Amino acid sequence: MMAGKVTLQPCLGTDPVSVLTRQACYVVHEEYRTDQTSLGCGPALNAQVQEDIDFIREFPVLALESCDKVCSTRLVAKMGEQVSTTMMVRAELAKLGIEADRLPQGHIPCEDPRVQALSQRILAEVDRLLAAASLSGA
Repeated sequence: MMAGKVTLQPCLGTDPVSVLTRQACYVVHEEYRTDQTSLGCGPALNAQVQEDIDFIREFPVLALESCDKVCSTRLVAKMGEQVSTTMMVRAELAKLGIEADRLPQGHIPCEDPRVQALSQRILAEVDRLLAAASLSGA
């Protein structure tokens, strides 16, 4: 595993928490850590697209789970790898004072304060993983 990047592997559910999570991952990748994150894609990984396999083999993986089925974590394991950290998003939302059951159905814009708040929590975890990888010499 190489230092310098973290793979964000979000849940691909269709519920509002999953939508919010994916939007927050886009914000982290596009606005804060473009060169230090890769965005994993569950369907591509399941289809064994080489780029997505490389993402989970070469970089620490932060699995972002919207429910207790932990599909992202299990998908990475199915590909013979392990996630570095699994973030249970509903628990993080509760810590942020965001009521998961009150999220809107459908698209949630990246500018939404809830997306921005979750992106900051994800960003902190990305930075922790980058620091840990750097210290370990990975």
